[in-house]
Amino acid sequence: MKLESHLPKQSPWLYTVPLLNTILLLLVYFLLNNNFVVQSGIRVVTPQSNSRLTGFDRAHIITVPAGLENVLYFDGVRTSTAELREKLKANREGERRAIIHAAREASHGRVIEIGNIALELGYEVAYSTVPPKS
Repeated sequence: MKLESHLPKQSPWLYTVPLLNTILLLLVYFLLNNNFVVQSGIRVVTPQSNSRLTGFDRAHIITVPAGLENVLYFDGVRTSTAELREKLKANREGERRAIIHAAREASHGRVIEIGNIALELGYEVAYSTVPPKS
């Protein structure tokens, strides 16, 4: 005895919607996944070093670009030295680590000044470098 279905035929769209949903979820995941990479958004050429430091994945990034103008960025937002001090003070409850992403040509005194501000406020400070080319 041959069994036959008496249900109406479903449209093909019914089967493609879950597939599209899965593709969109993967697309959103990969778009948001870029936040796990530590990048400041401001291009600077950092000095070279063989050392590696762990534990600074979610640290704040303070960028000091080269140039005569006293410009710096806190987590990608342009700020002044006074504003930086206030932002670091306001973030007492958050992550207490900072990476200073300074250009190789940046003023050494300026880089140390920014590091001292973070150290005074109780932050652990690391200086960003790149591994030497082999």
